[in-house]
Amino acid sequence: MRVADFIFNFLSERGTDTVFMISGGQAMFLVDAVYQNKKIKPICTHHEQAAGMAADAYGRITGKLGVALVTAGPGSVNITNGLIGGWTDSAPMMTISGQTMLSYVQYQQSHPIRQYGIQGINIRPFVEKATKFFVTVDDPSTILHYMQKAYYLALNGRPGPVWIDVPLDVQKMEVPAHLLEEFTPP
Repeated sequence: MRVADFIFNFLSERGTDTVFMISGGQAMFLVDAVYQNKKIKPICTHHEQAAGMAADAYGRITGKLGVALVTAGPGSVNITNGLIGGWTDSAPMMTISGQTMLSYVQYQQSHPIRQYGIQGINIRPFVEKATKFFVTVDDPSTILHYMQKAYYLALNGRPGPVWIDVPLDVQKMEVPAHLLEEFTPP
């Protein structure tokens, strides 16, 4: 199973039935995974800001995890209004963002450049102060750990937003079921 499919299977197994989203090139496998998962209803908003605000409101109103899916660069930047709303209102919410290839992300993290690759903006410094957990998935064997940790943190203690950033090449990688690392809550 691809990392993208794993993410949405994980969420649907825990009751997520709606994803607010905007499709984009750097999230293509994630978008396909939402479509392939028949337990999840995609709601395509007209702007990433609306997807973020919808996930925030959904989390606050239902008490369940509100999920938004966006693409890299401007798509990730545009969702920040909804993210900040979720942070200040303590909404259980998860942003899943597509990202440029992992090697581009790693290069940008180690070099003082503003942009690298197609829409390659390192979103972490812009959003991590308004999330309980942020991660760029860099290895398919860690996806279970990251999803369990993000899900737990979004809903436990003071609820709040979490962010899973998934590079395009990682989205399509196969998850090695026999090597999956698990998260143990504190």
